[in-house]
Amino acid sequence: MTDIYLDIDGVLLANDANPAKHADAFIKHVVTNFPTYWLTTHCRQKENYTVELMSRFFSEETMKYVRQIKPTEWDINKTEGINFSNPFLWFDDDLYEGEKRELVKRNMLDNWIEVDLSKDVDALEKFLVSFPIPIQEINK
Repeated sequence: MTDIYLDIDGVLLANDANPAKHADAFIKHVVTNFPTYWLTTHCRQKENYTVELMSRFFSEETMKYVRQIKPTEWDINKTEGINFSNPFLWFDDDLYEGEKRELVKRNMLDNWIEVDLSKDVDALEKFLVSFPIPIQEINK
């Protein structure tokens, strides 16, 4: 089963005042179909502020799914929170150089799904129509 890792800012939230277009449907889809984890600055080192943050932007219906997303623990690079023994996809708008190096070293850079809402506000909807496949699954 493919693990899904989610960033919040620039992925599920378009900005400080608005959720990303299609975020409700995207959240419901990933939580319903995959083990889903937070990989965001809003959730690290066992601190999980995601429910409080997300409740400002999403309906109670979507929050039912948000509450099911599990926190990750990491310190410097978000890659510390990834279980590399499982196939995974990581939805994030930007990676730090150390995170990129770690993915490249493991031949898993393609598991990072870049979400750039500034270029494509419908990116999350496009993922729903054609969901990416992790490199580990392709190489089976």
